[in-house]
Amino acid sequence: MTDMKNITPLKLFFYLTLLIGITEYGIMSFLAMLSLSPLAAGLLDSGLLLLTLFPFLYLLVYRPFQKNILQLMQTKGNIESIHHHTLTVLNSIDAIVYVADMETYEVLFINDYMKKIFGDITGQVCWKSIQIGQSGPCPFCTNDKLIDTDGLPLEMYRWEFQNTTNGHWYDIHDRAIRWIDGRIVRLEIATDITQRKESEEKIQQQNHFLQSVIESLPYPFYVIDMNSYEIELSNTMAALAGIKPGKKCFTATHNSESPCNSEEHECPLNLVKTKREPVTVEHVHHNRAGEEEYVEIHGYPITDKNGVINKMIEIQIDITERKKAEEKLQQISITDEMTGLYNRRGFLILGEKQIQLADRTPGKIYVIYADCNKLKLINDTLGHKMGDEFIQETAVLLKETFRMSDIIGRLGGDEFVVLLVEEAGKESEAILKARLTEAIARRNQQPGRKFPFSISYGISCYDRENPSSLEKLLSQADRHMYQNKKGLAV
Repeated sequence: MTDMKNITPLKLFFYLTLLIGITEYGIMSFLAMLSLSPLAAGLLDSGLLLLTLFPFLYLLVYRPFQKNILQLMQTKGNIESIHHHTLTVLNSIDAIVYVADMETYEVLFINDYMKKIFGDITGQVCWKSIQIGQSGPCPFCTNDKLIDTDGLPLEMYRWEFQNTTNGHWYDIHDRAIRWIDGRIVRLEIATDITQRKESEEKIQQQNHFLQSVIESLPYPFYVIDMNSYEIELSNTMAALAGIKPGKKCFTATHNSESPCNSEEHECPLNLVKTKREPVTVEHVHHNRAGEEEYVEIHGYPITDKNGVINKMIEIQIDITERKKAEEKLQQISITDEMTGLYNRRGFLILGEKQIQLADRTPGKIYVIYADCNKLKLINDTLGHKMGDEFIQETAVLLKETFRMSDIIGRLGGDEFVVLLVEEAGKESEAILKARLTEAIARRNQQPGRKFPFSISYGISCYDRENPSSLEKLLSQADRHMYQNKKGLAV
């Protein structure tokens, strides 16, 4: 049998016409032999024609196209199913999905998510229904970025935008695609990122605040990686000193090729790793002019989420003037021979220098005035040697309790004084008292003591709003000490 798939409509028409003609001729010749009336002949002719042609019509028309009709019906069902699934997928996306004509800006399709925001705007102009305040196509429209000069689609274009209607931020993916009728249209998928933008804004504000705090510090501030010794962050004061991100800390501060490892210059990073707590060391650095300067290094550990110390904050305080003053004082005998502390003259010279710098130094200045309780009784009962040991023990306690950078002196006899500057703002009168109380308690817990260790002290604080001299601060601290001594509080 001839392959029916190759029969064109024209061939089929030709074959049917030829078949009907031949069949009709044969029937008419047959009827002419029967001598029937015209009516009977016509009815019999029609009946015989249908009866004769039916098998041929079945074979030539219905059967060849039966399979095609079934395939068309099945294809239609598949297309409808695919269309339904596609709409289900698009409508289940928590993002705006719409299609618009690139010439007329007519909205051709929107998903349910978009309908909840803008309503059903299918058939409307996009720049009128999605945005507000537009007198024509949006100046930020991306149509020109989606097709090339030949009008053919380009790759997807991604951008972020704050919608003018609802004020929400969206992460937008635009692309030119070919529509079902063959024209090129814009497909847009926009995900709401308003919460992310708000979080980013908060982070930016926090970063700006932290940067402002860091920049407000009157001394170099920088962060160092504990493993690589590389500077990761620095403020302007540090940058002016040549301490910049990307440099090794030992190169930036000592012009060295290796980390500090001498007793004179203990590495604060190694100390922080070992002690796992803030440390303070003194170094000699070279400024950008190559001149030596004495600095007090404060190192503060930074841990990761697992508690591992991986970075360190380093604050560098210039103590060059103080060190020069100390050197000068050493030349004019400012050390107390019995205790190794500053004597009255040394303490007053250094203390006055610190008070002069008070308005340029952050933090508080405290003066502590102390003396030994019942020293005369110890001298009279246990001997002057034991009294001298009491005085020396008091000097040791003060040196152990306070920092190297604090000024500690013996004014004479059993009178001691401490001047300390707290740049970090962590000290208070209550904390200082607690520190002294704990240090005294530890002394008295030592086995074999021949007398109880006891001192009285008073504390005064420099007030920048009402500046006062060192002598006045000493007088205030002495008065507070005398009040405490009457009650033998410590």
